Amino acid sequence: MRKKQKSRAWLWILLVLVLMGVIGYFIISEKTTGSEAPLINEKLASFETNIPEEISQSIREEKNVPPTDLTGETPAQKSPPKEDPCAQVRENIMGFFRYLDQKEYVQNPGSKTDTYTRFKIILNRLAARPPVPAGEGTSPEILIQNIYHFYRILDRKDLGLIRQIINKDKETLEINLEMFFRWFDLRNQCPDPDGWRPSLEMLYKYAGFLINTTGGRACLFRRPSDIRLLISYYCVLIINEADKKGRNSDGIDIVPFIEPLRKEILLHSHFHFQSEYINKLDTLKMYYQSRRTSS
Repeated sequence: MRKKQKSRAWLWILLVLVLMGVIGYFIISEKTTGSEAPLINEKLASFETNIPEEISQSIREEKNVPPTDLTGETPAQKSPPKEDPCAQVRENIMGFFRYLDQKEYVQNPGSKTDTYTRFKIILNRLAARPPVPAGEGTSPEILIQNIYHFYRILDRKDLGLIRQIINKDKETLEINLEMFFRWFDLRNQCPDPDGWRPSLEMLYKYAGFLINTTGGRACLFRRPSDIRLLISYYCVLIINEADKKGRNSDGIDIVPFIEPLRKEILLHSHFHFQSEYINKLDTLKMYYQSRRTSS
């Protein structure tokens, strides 16, 4: 019986990784500034766009002026093109699944389905039958449904795959969570050609389930503190996002979770994004304080 409980616990963790996704909450944008174009002899500037290239080149050599393009910038002065954040995050996601496909523990003999396709199927099943993130105290039926939620939706092969990934790749959990959350956070800016990015409503239900229900919290507290804290952090961010958009339909209060979560994260200096976690939690704390003061 204890072995079954442990295996269930591993399952909850990776599902959140895939749902929220994993590499925080802040989207990094590259800012580049180009330098001013050099002053060029007016006669040379007026002729350059109309004369053959070989003549233009001889004029440049005579006047010792570096070559320019039609914008007036030399190659050394041209700002490098900005990388498309949508393309970057999509490539990161696809790279994650390509990495999994190479692992022996993931390969399924006789199956032509790759991990990317398998996880799309898993997400579709989860979206079709989400858990109830509140109300366990008033309904024993909800409590029981939440405890066995994943076992009612996913088959044994999917559960086995998830357990294997958790056991073998838990060291990269923090990076993967940040990556998947960035992918989700760009939902209003980036296309979703495959149509499998989780909706805010879906993530809200699973985030609330994990930090606001008996079954979800018991699952997290049976896990190592690193895993519990990271998942709790992203759950808080998702519920806050729903709260700001007026979509906290179950009225989940995340204020009691913020300060305890902050104190524990401060003890984990090995987290790659520790300062970002703390800054964001401080921002959330002030946000809810100001709301209560103004109300």
